[in-house]
Amino acid sequence: MQERLITIKRKIPSSWKRQKTRLLVLAGRRKTGKDVLLSYVMRNYPGFRHYRIAEAPTLIARILGLASDRRVLHALFGVNKILYPILKESAYKRRVARLLDGEKPKLAIVEAARTKEEYEEFVRNRKGILVGITANDSIRYERALADAKKISEKRDEGKMSFNEFMKKEYSLIEREIDWIVRRAHFVLDNSQNKKAPFYRAIDEAMKRLGFRKKVRQL
Repeated sequence: MQERLITIKRKIPSSWKRQKTRLLVLAGRRKTGKDVLLSYVMRNYPGFRHYRIAEAPTLIARILGLASDRRVLHALFGVNKILYPILKESAYKRRVARLLDGEKPKLAIVEAARTKEEYEEFVRNRKGILVGITANDSIRYERALADAKKISEKRDEGKMSFNEFMKKEYSLIEREIDWIVRRAHFVLDNSQNKKAPFYRAIDEAMKRLGFRKKVRQL
């Protein structure tokens, strides 16, 4: 495995395999490949339950009949600020934490940590293994344009220049994501045009965690 595909940054605690819920936490900027990693793991490593922190704003948008585009979802993340004085914590983080406590899955993936508060909850407090995903900016920009062409709600994004794309990457939330990725146990690079190298990096990380890939039946 080439070092540029997977970087081992932190030792896996020996206690992790004995936890009642073994938790993987994904973090990375947009278009780095979080969805690709999630889909691959769910197909090839049975038993994981998926929890998406950003699911709540998506559900709210659907109820209100709004497009689930980046602009709307970012606005709906502002609900956290409104509710924080009441809850004393992020509403969306709280929702996923309560689901984990209620359902008590043996294996779980939380997608995707975007704030330091989410890092504290799912990595520090719940002893989750943090998987960071990276990709170079030009590749992420190309992926954003390609996806915009496929989804009518994102067509405006398909016209943005590289500089416009990068301007959105300097927000506070993006800087917090970088802070989280720097603290990952594994960092997987997904800067290749083909998925196979990324899949191999995922397999290497899962092997180090003690998981066996599902054998395909002929």
